[in-house]
Amino acid sequence: MNRKVMLGTLVFLTGCPIAMAYDIPNDPKCVIDQCDEKTCSVETPEGWVDIARQPYYKEGKKITCPLWLIDPT
Repeated sequence: MNRKVMLGTLVFLTGCPIAMAYDIPNDPKCVIDQCDEKTCSVETPEGWVDIARQPYYKEGKKITCPLWLIDPT
């Protein structure tokens, strides 16, 4: 009996592994709207920003928001 109580206590203290499995990271909130040969326009929560184009950038791709490029108001 003592082992069953101890095992139940240890399981309780480890937490719920199923709840940890559903921790989903937040998706980036900025989306590339359109790209030219050298630049891409990105829609951010604060407005529009033009960034240098990378080979793997395409229209509709979610990226990390370039908030450092937005001018303060």
